[in-house]
Amino acid sequence: MLLKKFQVSFNRALDGVLDELNSKNLGDGGPIDAIGPDEAIMDKSGPSSFRLPGAKQVTDAGSRKHRTEVLTTQVSFSPTGRDWAAISGEGLHIYSLDDDMLFDPIALTEAITPAAVQSNLRAHKYSVALLMSMHLNEATLVQQVLDATPYASITHVVRSVKPEHLERLMNFIANTMIDSPHLEFYLQWCLELLKTHGIYLQKHRQKYMRAFRTMSKILQTKFDEWRTLCDHNRYTLDFVLDQGYLLGFESHNMDQSHTINK
Repeated sequence: MLLKKFQVSFNRALDGVLDELNSKNLGDGGPIDAIGPDEAIMDKSGPSSFRLPGAKQVTDAGSRKHRTEVLTTQVSFSPTGRDWAAISGEGLHIYSLDDDMLFDPIALTEAITPAAVQSNLRAHKYSVALLMSMHLNEATLVQQVLDATPYASITHVVRSVKPEHLERLMNFIANTMIDSPHLEFYLQWCLELLKTHGIYLQKHRQKYMRAFRTMSKILQTKFDEWRTLCDHNRYTLDFVLDQGYLLGFESHNMDQSHTINK
């Protein structure tokens, strides 16, 4: 079943680009444009001409006329289901339902500047700094604010986030988690977001489905990586804990025996 057609090239010199053929080029055997190279010749005056019945023209035997076909060799979809890419003879084509921009500010005013964000961070006003950085919509600035927020202040900062900023914050946290070593820190951000705004996110889940899928994919990837690491070191960690317990137990017994002897 054909759901939708996507045009991968607008080059009219390629074969199969035209959706509607010119009626003057239709013949008894079908479209004249589809005639093979043996039945068409190139006129020296410029445009192509076709042989008429009983006519013969001497041309170069090595001349050929053909059009390059438009071929798509591979198609791949993004994990979020909002984008997909195709590789064709014309190059790489990316189709998206979202029109993302590198700099897309929200309700930007003259008072919202990177310097103001830094000033609020130094004053320990993490909620104001986060909102300003999301207004500027600069990934590096938002990451800096997230990293500078103390662990104990995450709950209070998340409560100050407005619903119109939730999707952007979820995307920022998910993208920052890819390369950040502070896994527990950003897991706490995710947990507080779901605990504080969970009811609103559930009611409008279709709107935030892209952010949910991105965050879920990254968390699953991190889980698989750390699970392998922890499984390999589990017995080593158990041995270290047991040795620490035994040393503490022996030290306690020695202190008690020393007290009794006194």
